[in-house]
Amino acid sequence: MLSKAEMQSKLFDLIQNYKKLIRISKYADDLRANKSISEETIRVWLNELLAIFGWDVKDTAHVLQEYVLRGDEHYRLKEINSTHRRPDYILKNGTNIKAFLDAKALSIDLSKDTSAAFQIRSYGWSAQLPCSFISNFEQFVIFDTRTLPLPTQPANYGAIILTVDEYIEKFDVLYEHLCFDLICNNHLSDIYASRAIEGKMRIDENFSSVLSEFRIKIAEDLLNNNAEIINSQGQLNYYTQIILDRIIFIRVCESKGIEELEKLKKYSNSKKGFWEMFRNSCYIEFYKHYDGAMFSHDSTFQSLKVKDNVINEFIEHLYYPYPYRFDVISVKAIANIYEEFLGKSLEVQSGRVAAVTKEEYVKTNGAVCTPEHIVDMICKQTISIENIETVDQLFQVKILEPCCGSGVFLISCYEILAEKLVQILSNSNEEVNKYSSFSTLINGNRTLTIDGRRAIVTNCLYGIDYDESAIEVTKMSLALKIVDGNNPLAWKDIGVYGEKILQDVSRNIRLGNTLVWEFECFLGEQIEALKPLDIRKEFEDVFSSQGGFTYIVGNPPYVETKHYKSAQPAMHLYLKHKYNSFEGKADLAVLFIERCLQLLAPDGFLGMIVQRRWFKTNYGKTARKVINHGGYLYKLIDFKATDIFKGRITYVSIMILNKKHNDNVMYYYNDDEVATIRTLFENSHLDGSFEGCKFQCIPSKHGDDTWAFESYIIEIIKDRLSKKWGILRDYPGMKVKDGIQALCKKMYHLTNVTFCNAVATGYNGFGEKVFVEASVLRAVIYNRVFYPFKDVQPDAYSIFPYYGASADAITYDVVEKEFPLLYNYLSENEDRIKNFVDCRDGNMWHTFTREQNHALYNVNKIIVPMTAKDTIATYIENQGLYMDNANVWFIYSDRATSDEMKALTCVINSTVFSVLGKAGANPQSGDYYKFNKQFLTPIPVPAFKLVRGGQDVRLLVQLYEQIVDLQHRYLVAAPLNKDVISRAIDAKWRQLDEVCNILYELTDDEISSVMAIGRAVDRIALMNGV
Repeated sequence: MLSKAEMQSKLFDLIQNYKKLIRISKYADDLRANKSISEETIRVWLNELLAIFGWDVKDTAHVLQEYVLRGDEHYRLKEINSTHRRPDYILKNGTNIKAFLDAKALSIDLSKDTSAAFQIRSYGWSAQLPCSFISNFEQFVIFDTRTLPLPTQPANYGAIILTVDEYIEKFDVLYEHLCFDLICNNHLSDIYASRAIEGKMRIDENFSSVLSEFRIKIAEDLLNNNAEIINSQGQLNYYTQIILDRIIFIRVCESKGIEELEKLKKYSNSKKGFWEMFRNSCYIEFYKHYDGAMFSHDSTFQSLKVKDNVINEFIEHLYYPYPYRFDVISVKAIANIYEEFLGKSLEVQSGRVAAVTKEEYVKTNGAVCTPEHIVDMICKQTISIENIETVDQLFQVKILEPCCGSGVFLISCYEILAEKLVQILSNSNEEVNKYSSFSTLINGNRTLTIDGRRAIVTNCLYGIDYDESAIEVTKMSLALKIVDGNNPLAWKDIGVYGEKILQDVSRNIRLGNTLVWEFECFLGEQIEALKPLDIRKEFEDVFSSQGGFTYIVGNPPYVETKHYKSAQPAMHLYLKHKYNSFEGKADLAVLFIERCLQLLAPDGFLGMIVQRRWFKTNYGKTARKVINHGGYLYKLIDFKATDIFKGRITYVSIMILNKKHNDNVMYYYNDDEVATIRTLFENSHLDGSFEGCKFQCIPSKHGDDTWAFESYIIEIIKDRLSKKWGILRDYPGMKVKDGIQALCKKMYHLTNVTFCNAVATGYNGFGEKVFVEASVLRAVIYNRVFYPFKDVQPDAYSIFPYYGASADAITYDVVEKEFPLLYNYLSENEDRIKNFVDCRDGNMWHTFTREQNHALYNVNKIIVPMTAKDTIATYIENQGLYMDNANVWFIYSDRATSDEMKALTCVINSTVFSVLGKAGANPQSGDYYKFNKQFLTPIPVPAFKLVRGGQDVRLLVQLYEQIVDLQHRYLVAAPLNKDVISRAIDAKWRQLDEVCNILYELTDDEISSVMAIGRAVDRIALMNGV
């Protein structure tokens, strides 16, 4: 790769040669005579231009060129009226398209040609690229392709137009857009991410919207015209999906030159009408060409009636002037578009069809697809085939996606296997001769034929899903992958025009429930709903020959098992009894892990992306115990980024397990931003290795030990200190509690409260002024602007319909008699409150549905906010105060003195306690952690040193009082004096940390490890609201 300066120098030389030949030679006379120089000539110059910026135009992994069709191929496309045309250059990084470059003749003014501009915009937009280019070397035009293109847009709209005379002057622009290294590192995405977008809708959003709209329209038409056939919502969903899939499949085949151009459009214009033409073609022509994977003979489908005007509207959206370029929309992109609306089911409501979010996805607001680079990384980390040398060995690999959805994991696995098959056939004449029908040579490159592609799918790939529509989409994804490609020159040689080219590709895809395998536990109606599947019997050949699947990959659903308690109680009971890892709060992913381990071959591997919230929680104990006991955890990649999934905040990890007992775990903590993760993963090797990835070898866990591999060194320290000193839970008489849960916070919590003559005046959560008796209010503190040793004052007052500080409720009739102001407020808002929350019945409707910790209002307590970047504590005594539900926690002991509580407060605010606490706490977005009871109580504390009258307590109390005094002075000081006081406070905090390090008896190495992590936010900065 040339340096930037060398590139600029080479470009200067190229421009001089161009000017001599084009502007001075006989070509100039041709131009003056309006004789255009062909695109092929221009491509010679563009090839050199690309080479300067590091592109190898002969390497199809970097540049895929559109060749001019001649001979038989030309006539073949002409016979089917194809005007097949793609951009001349597809700039790639492996399988990932990065940009398009289209070559144009010199006679075309690129700044004015709207047709050429619309074409390249459409291709770039369809491939979800930030920009793409056209050039005749005399001009180089860069188009922003992030927004929906329109054929009426001027050619210069959103474009950067450079002339050959400006290439050196504006070299940086070309360098940023064409440098191979920059583009492969997603620099184009970076520079366009900072630019405002004029317009809207990416292709995934736009096309998903079109598909969703058509899905409802075709479903309503099916419902209205096929009452005698469509007799269930399941059938309605299924046949709507079938129609949709078949139309999209044929349209993609058209765009690739496999089918006659605009065939679907011709059906729409036929006298017989679209539906009759299409239905008949499905039964005869398409079945003969493709076979049953996409076009199985189905008498119900053949008898369906669909109005042509409904479908014709959809067909119009698939052609010009709409900008979809199906030849460059990747199979994975189509699968991901489908994945999102598979989260919605078609339901009939009051005679109309509606797309309703499936019950299991309500909490997450619908399904969301797994990003392609994450899918590919999971598959690469899981699948290891570098030692395979023959086709027979490759076909012994059996891969299962147990909840296949749209089939995106299977597509990724296919790509890995296909690359390996090409490698085997390229390296061995013996293998080529043995499997001669599996490949051919195209321009000197070994290329898989339809037979070879199909053999991968039928021999190696297996999929299961609970959803009928998902099964059909997976079949379509595999079918599209088999006919995938961007070079129509190859179609004849690879057999794409043969008969039944998709034969048997769907034979390993099954409708069923991966988690449920027994039929005898359920009644007929339950069987139909739960779809049990005996996988060992269904894929008997896999288990008889291999003992199970070689690899299992996927993204299991993040649905809490408790969802099924009311939705499907029979399934809930089944899961509870069949799975050792079952726990009410855990999600189905945990059960999928346990089930998939049962389905693995003895030397098999399981790779999944999972929510890691159960890695450290109490409800994850059973799952961790199953995995720890078997030593199944082989490799783990934790992500700091919480926005890996579009529109979701998630805490996820890539987990690789096997059935061997692993004494150690290969662990990697990735703290990169999402964009960097994408770049690293897209540039990874076939074995999953990528720049900067160095796995740590960490001893495996035991029993139900929590997984905090990211803090391995601190975990070792924490384990030693726990054994030496005990933990917070062991502190004599110590209790950790949360706050009260008001019936309806927006109605019961009042802010800006003033008191006058036993009447309180405040404002509820809607900003409405409220008058109630002062005696029915209790002070509440929120998790707001917390800092160590804060002098806390109430943030709000809660309506508290109980006597004193107890759970003894003031009944509603007593409220009416003795608290008229409160009664008026509650009675006026009763309907509003009941619309917000489920209330108790009758005379108790206004009381809290959860009555917890009411008696602890007046106890002395150490207050700890739950969500914070470090542990923070303040101590209050002789002050009645409730915490805000689970947002703030508190520690109290009926056996500890005030000095002991102050000393403990100092320890909680120390750096060592915070570092030990974060090592075991669940991370939240923005570098926050959750410090509730289950994460506070396991933190080591030298409790028997914190005893009344002890030297350590006296020293800590002295520091407590000094810091409290200095903090008060700091808060009221003039700006210049704040600097002086802050230095004194900082010194006291350093002293407190030193005292606590000695208290814990940390070694010098341990102190270094603790302080290297330190506190995320300076304790003085916290006082300033940081």
